[in-house]
Amino acid sequence: MAGLPLAAAVAASVEKLSATSLAGTLVTLSSVLMLLAAFACLGSKLFSRYVVYYAFQSVVLAFACGVVAFHFHSADLWALAFITLAVKGIAIPLATGGLLLERLELRRDVALSTGLSTSLIIGALLTGFAFLVIPLQDLPHGVVATSAVALSTALVLLGGLCMVVRRHIVAQLIGWLITENGVFLGAIALVATFPFIVEAGIFLDLVAAVLIMIVFVSGITRRLAEATASELRELRG
Repeated sequence: MAGLPLAAAVAASVEKLSATSLAGTLVTLSSVLMLLAAFACLGSKLFSRYVVYYAFQSVVLAFACGVVAFHFHSADLWALAFITLAVKGIAIPLATGGLLLERLELRRDVALSTGLSTSLIIGALLTGFAFLVIPLQDLPHGVVATSAVALSTALVLLGGLCMVVRRHIVAQLIGWLITENGVFLGAIALVATFPFIVEAGIFLDLVAAVLIMIVFVSGITRRLAEATASELRELRG
């Protein structure tokens, strides 16, 4: 019975956080900005811009998490917002730019499966599909901002599209991180019903692990590509 007052308080808070409230509007606006950043990644061929757009997207995500934390007066969400800003908005972009782009001297991405215009058109279709498959009218009334759920689904699809149309492993890494941001945004949008603090912690660990793996794999790949036959023969036991 002790859980009933807490559940009632959460339900009351969720009811107040409608799409017409200031907090709901800010979350929706943040979702739109994150979607535009994903489209910017699809429409670019420069590795440095991939990193900049992802960093911008992550900073906006941290802001959205902070808005929800302020509304629910949640210390856990505030901590998660700061961790998101530090890890996803600052640390990962700096590590990606410094360890990968500069070390591998990556400038322009030419390993594309489709043209940029085609990628953008497919991305627009996937965004429309996300709004079609997410029944906004059936979602719990006032859950942060119902449109954020569809926008987060679109982000997941666009991140997957980036991984499909980009063949370079670093570009695919950015696509994977965009997908992760979309899942994170969806968790924030459903914060009243999901214990997403655990999921978010797991995702942050996965991001760090994948980034480290990519650094080592890319470094080994480059060394092997530049190695001569005589150097390779020296490696034989």
